[in-house]
Amino acid sequence: MAEIKPAFFEFSTKEAQIAAAREMNLFSNVFMSVALDDIPTCTYVLRILTRISDLEVVEVRSQEHIAKLVSRDVILDIKARDSKGRFYNIEIQRADTIDHRRRVRLYRSEIDSELLRKGTDVDALPELYVIYISETDIFESGLAWDEVIQKFRRAGTDYDDGCHIIYANAEVDEGDQISGLMSYFKSADPDDMNHGELSQRLHFMKREAGGEEILCKISEGFIKEGKREGKLEVILSVMKKQNWDADRTMEFLDIEREDRPTYAAFIKTAVSNAMPAQV
Repeated sequence: MAEIKPAFFEFSTKEAQIAAAREMNLFSNVFMSVALDDIPTCTYVLRILTRISDLEVVEVRSQEHIAKLVSRDVILDIKARDSKGRFYNIEIQRADTIDHRRRVRLYRSEIDSELLRKGTDVDALPELYVIYISETDIFESGLAWDEVIQKFRRAGTDYDDGCHIIYANAEVDEGDQISGLMSYFKSADPDDMNHGELSQRLHFMKREAGGEEILCKISEGFIKEGKREGKLEVILSVMKKQNWDADRTMEFLDIEREDRPTYAAFIKTAVSNAMPAQV
């Protein structure tokens, strides 16, 4: 492995920052939060994941915007509201050791608590969609998409409390639009223009001059957080000492799974920059 100096993560050049951020995909919650912090893009994604074809987003908020993208006290990735007053929460989850059902319960409670703090009566709580996206089929259902339907145990009738819980994953390919979207979440290819406003957004972020500033802010925020926790330097040190690749190193160090794609993007760029030039 080419020698990588921890000082690389100073990222003193704008080009290095942009190159690292370009390696991210939509299973990096840092990158996804910025990509979907855009009304047309969020509308496109939500229409597919909810199967509500006339859904119109009127407000979207990411992780308190770019300034707090990697803050550990921010829980929710994407919050949105549509023209009919329905609320949506989109979450990316890569960890495989947590209780996913209870994690969804936490997300739901966070939104309901926020709405109630703003003066909403319990009876007036709006329809809420919690959309939980994973890279793998966490429940081994063999389905790319499914919705939780709640019922009374004995009567067998629906129990409707206004909350809809949807799970989607990128492991199962059912050959439909949802599977195509999940595949695109993995590739995040800015030159693949087959995914409507989401493709346009990623092309802007990764290929156009105006998007470069967004990528720089993503890099700066993540680097700052990584330095504060000392993880970037530790990952590089262990990689060099053990001659391991990034995946094995992060598994050994028990780096949070949801953060690994973002660290991997920086490390890939570091390795590329450290390689000797080809003659």
